[in-house]
Amino acid sequence: MLLLVLSELPLSGFMVGSTITRLVQSFSVVFLYWFYVFSVASL
Repeated sequence: MLLLVLSELPLSGFMVGSTITRLVQSFSVVFLYWFYVFSVASL
């Protein structure tokens, strides 16, 4: 589905993909950080 969007709208599709990737990476970093904090706190 993402490849279909990229093939149809190269520029906008790439921008949307980059934005989604950045949001996912940021969410993953925050999630891992809080998971680490709660793990250390539970100990």
